[in-house]
This record gives sequence, structure tokens and C-alpha cells, in this order.
Amino acid sequence: MEDHAELEKIVFGETRVVLTRDLTTMNPNLAAGSQGLVIGKLANYTLKVAFPRVTVGVNWRDCEVVPGKTGMPTEADQPKVIPKPRHMGEE
Repeated sequence: MEDHAELEKIVFGETRVVLTRDLTTMNPNLAAGSQGLVIGKLANYTLKVAFPRVTVGVNWRDCEVVPGKTGMPTEADQPKVIPKPRHMGEE
């Protein structure tokens, strides 16, 4: 989302968002393109988003509202990403 006013359109428990940023360093299930359901707000800039496998706080700038879709996304809505192996100290 580019404009903070877009947050006004979000309805908790109904609005679906898609990640525009790869957050796999935080959790391997959070690749760019993953869809989740907004279930709350953690702070002025952080949305509480439930994905099929995990619920996390996501910055409002790292996601976009999915137009025309509501409700909890299924595993089929998630991108198929093979996580790369990580090593100690790697970012």
C-alpha cells in the first residue's frame, strides 16, 4: 500500500492482503505473493495477518489489498517456493 488512507478500507476478519515483499527471513512461509487475512492491528503501522500456516505482524507498506476476495485464503492461494538452506549468521 502506498497511501496510509488505504488502511481505512480494511475490514478485520474479511479483507485479504497479498505480500509485496519477501519476508522469508522472518518465516519461510512468507514469500512475496503469499495471501493472508487481516485479523487485527498491532500498531499504527502493523497489521496482524493470518496466513494458512502462521499469524504474524506485517508492516502496511509490505502488502496490498486483494480486490474482490475476502475470507481466509487456502494453501492453494500461496506461491510454491522452495526455501533455500540458510547458514549461521546469514541475513
